[in-house]
Amino acid sequence: MSQSQRQQEQEGSAVSASSSYSSSSSRDGDDDINTGEPRSQQRLQMIDTLKAPIIERGRSLGYEVIENYDLGAGVIHVVWLFKPGGSESLPDMKLGFICLPGYSEFSLNSAIARALLNVIDKLVIVVPDESMTKPIKDSIESMPQNSVLQLRKYITVLTPTTLVSKTGIAGSKDRSSSQTGEVL
Repeated sequence: MSQSQRQQEQEGSAVSASSSYSSSSSRDGDDDINTGEPRSQQRLQMIDTLKAPIIERGRSLGYEVIENYDLGAGVIHVVWLFKPGGSESLPDMKLGFICLPGYSEFSLNSAIARALLNVIDKLVIVVPDESMTKPIKDSIESMPQNSVLQLRKYITVLTPTTLVSKTGIAGSKDRSSSQTGEVL
């Protein structure tokens, strides 16, 4: 039997195996397929919940807000578009927000790749709670310092609560600066 005949026979058996699997799963596995839908629905609801304060804050600050920005490399959930006034020759700057309801190296790498390929100038990864920020920051910090793209300068990790303005709290910007001698 020649190599091409063996290959065709193997492909034919793979097709029959996959078709028998798909037919049995379509009979018995409808529950398996449907169990993924609630998880997907929950994930989308979590992303919408994470996006809401970002959209609201961007609009209140007067930026152009674009939801589900995509140039073909995958969705950036929210983009704030900065248009520098006074000069037509300066390019617009895009601050992109990607919401990660759960952490994995794959989801982080995918988010970074989407942002880079969609020509986002600065990426903010938004996570649901503070406990998720540390593993993401650690992963970003573990990247080589001498690489062409220093991700620690390109990516910021926040939770939605850190976007809310804290009025009435005296911070370092409210006090006079002892280093520069100027009042901010």
